[in-house]
Amino acid sequence: MDLHAVAIALLALITINTKMMMPFGYVGVVQDERKCQYLRPSRMLKIRCYEMNLREVPQYLKSSVEILDLAFNRIKKLKRNSFERYTSIKILVLYENKIQSVEPGTFAPLTSLEEIDLSNNALVSIPLEIFQLPSLRNLYVDSNELFNLDRDLQGLETPIQAPLEYLNVADCGLENLPDLGVLPKLWQINASSNPLTELTVDTLANMCNLRTMDLTKTEISDCTLQQVNRYLRYIGASSKYVPISLDDLDNTKCPDPYNETVNSTTYHSCKAEAELAKVLSWRWWAIAAAAALAVLVFTWYCCRRNSKKKKKKSKAKTKVNALPPKQQPLVSPTLALKSHNDRTMLQDCDCA
Repeated sequence: MDLHAVAIALLALITINTKMMMPFGYVGVVQDERKCQYLRPSRMLKIRCYEMNLREVPQYLKSSVEILDLAFNRIKKLKRNSFERYTSIKILVLYENKIQSVEPGTFAPLTSLEEIDLSNNALVSIPLEIFQLPSLRNLYVDSNELFNLDRDLQGLETPIQAPLEYLNVADCGLENLPDLGVLPKLWQINASSNPLTELTVDTLANMCNLRTMDLTKTEISDCTLQQVNRYLRYIGASSKYVPISLDDLDNTKCPDPYNETVNSTTYHSCKAEAELAKVLSWRWWAIAAAAALAVLVFTWYCCRRNSKKKKKKSKAKTKVNALPPKQQPLVSPTLALKSHNDRTMLQDCDCA
């Protein structure tokens, strides 16, 4: 056997061994697609591309995805076209990536987005366009070093369009609570594990429907925490996660400013927006119910009319089938005999 044949045989053997070592179904880039799991929790299409070392948002998934889980990957940058194909996304999970930058317009196509998790990334600010998403209710940006947030929020257009209900900014290196304007639907905020030093109760007037606030592991003074605690209890919110010191219960040292807060213009403006939102919500439900009722009535009318037509046709057909067959006129025996004789005479005449 010559050297050329030996080389070919060795190359073939190496190729076979390499293929055997590859995971089943491996076909280059398509490997990631096959690992993504397609699920249907609560009748929603969920695609789970969890811990796949992805470096960008995959573009080969079903465009009708509603829950997209891209957690534990290596995505560093979100591009303008990252989600253009996935306009039906309602829940987007980008937890534990390496996201450092987001191009303007990245989230613009996600008008149905209700929840986004950008926690545990390398963001230094929150993309302001997120606050204008018309359906966004839950925002997680915890465990990012948001050093530039205060500066960037100066350019935020308020009131924001997002109907935020839950905001998590824990462990973000914040020295002040982010000022997002009036948030009439916000009921829970987690600002724990931040170097917060100053917090006035007046800043909470924008959150008039607040029910839970987490201020654990902050540097806020005991007196301020006591004031916040009393304010939350005054408006019927939970003060469970606002640590207090029993030594600061003296009202002379920590006066209660919440009367001014709940009577402020900001607070009443927040309440007014909340009530307006409720009215609009009920109005839309009423319109939807009226439209549904109209459709039902119209459908019932059409079915009833068709049923009547069918009954009329059925009755007409029954009458036609019930008519007796046409009978030949009765002829007396004498006339019948005479007719027979006449025909016989005519035949004799023809023969003659």
